[in-house]
Amino acid sequence: MNLDATFRPDRSSMLEPWRRHPWLIASLAAHGVLAAGLYMAGPVHVAIKRDDGLRAQVAQSLQHTGQRQMRRELRTMEEIRDALAESAGVAGGEGKGKGGKDAPRSPDPAVRARELARQIEQVQQKIRATELARVLRIPEAEALKRVQRDEARKPGPAPTRHASPEVQVAQLAQQAKAALAQRRAQLLAQQQGVAIKPEAGEMKPGRPQGGKAGQGPGGGKSAGQGGPGQGNGQMSGQGGQGGRPGGSGIAQDSASRGSKVEALASGLALGAPGAITGSSIDMSSNAFSDSRSFGAYVQPPPVDAASMRTGRGHTIGAGGAYANRIFLDTWYVIGPFEGAGHDSQNAVYPPERGVDLDAVYYGKNDRPVRWTFQQDAHYPSIPLPRAENAVYYAYTEVVVDRDMDLWVWIGGDDDTKMWFNDRLVWLSGDNVDKPWYRQPFMTLPERHTLNLSEGQRRLHFNKGRNSILLKLYNGVDLMFYSVVLSK
Repeated sequence: MNLDATFRPDRSSMLEPWRRHPWLIASLAAHGVLAAGLYMAGPVHVAIKRDDGLRAQVAQSLQHTGQRQMRRELRTMEEIRDALAESAGVAGGEGKGKGGKDAPRSPDPAVRARELARQIEQVQQKIRATELARVLRIPEAEALKRVQRDEARKPGPAPTRHASPEVQVAQLAQQAKAALAQRRAQLLAQQQGVAIKPEAGEMKPGRPQGGKAGQGPGGGKSAGQGGPGQGNGQMSGQGGQGGRPGGSGIAQDSASRGSKVEALASGLALGAPGAITGSSIDMSSNAFSDSRSFGAYVQPPPVDAASMRTGRGHTIGAGGAYANRIFLDTWYVIGPFEGAGHDSQNAVYPPERGVDLDAVYYGKNDRPVRWTFQQDAHYPSIPLPRAENAVYYAYTEVVVDRDMDLWVWIGGDDDTKMWFNDRLVWLSGDNVDKPWYRQPFMTLPERHTLNLSEGQRRLHFNKGRNSILLKLYNGVDLMFYSVVLSK
């Protein structure tokens, strides 16, 4: 049997279908080209469509965040106006309508910011006129006219009406903060006076007759004494002794009228943080270098473990944990954002401009980041996913059943920044040596007392909800943040 003849295909029979249907080849070729095109181009088109949707979401989130920031800056300008007015002895503040009521507000934030800037300038003119009247011993009305004439001759700031509302409000808010800082410095100068070298035979400043060496005016404690989180309430230049110009009247009056200015300026962090230098520790890695210079070793604040009742949650009082030391374990967390090394603390990311829990932004490596709910089963809090040279934000609300003052214990690896009810209240030092830099935080004994802390703040909590926004920068390796409340 010839196997080759049996199994050899008949070429004429194979070509018969193509002869009878000549369009079949063209049809199959066209379908092949179409399938290949769909395979190659289909996923690309879907990805572009998704990216367009993501870009729209990010743009909308940034717009909402900008609106929140403008509202917050307008509130800050209102507070600055009121604080300056109070320090100048202007009842009810400037810019009030008849009957002491606020004048109608424009819905346009830029117009509202310009109106507030005008009101702040009026208060500043009042302050300058009061000082000029005192120095020249002329009526204050005449001094005010002189101040207004001088201001009219000065070239004004460059107009910002062509800029976007966000830019206009931000610029005017910055001018308002500068006015607050200037008034703060003026009040401090009035309180502390100017040191004058005593003539021979005169009493030395700070050494009143009959007082002990090392004591301040009147034999009291010198400035700087007092327990943690407490101030001594005394300032140099008060008490009417020590050769301070103006005597006790001006100092005490300026101190009482400037309390709101001082509190607001501190809340806005207008003062420069102190620099700390010291030994160094190498915290480099292959992925990112974060070597630093460190100052003194920071020991966690002491706690009384014997009387401690630890708990967790975010409700204080009725409905909350039966505890006197509470770990805030429930947060909304967003990140990681691309870090800026040691400058990450000063870099402003979208969550700082206004918390929008529905927002989506571009984070590290241009990946979308959203707020995610996180309830920590163990102490302390660790944001996920972990990344190096990265910035995270955590937001929570603390509910209290009545007005109360609480200690807030704060710690983090590496650096933290915290706002309480939209006020900056904490900024950790990025050049201090912390216990968890020497030993992994999960092995430290402080973990069992909820005390991975590097500092405290005594804050006033209003009845109801109080917001906390915490910023965390991680350089390399391990990271965490800790916020604990106590009486």
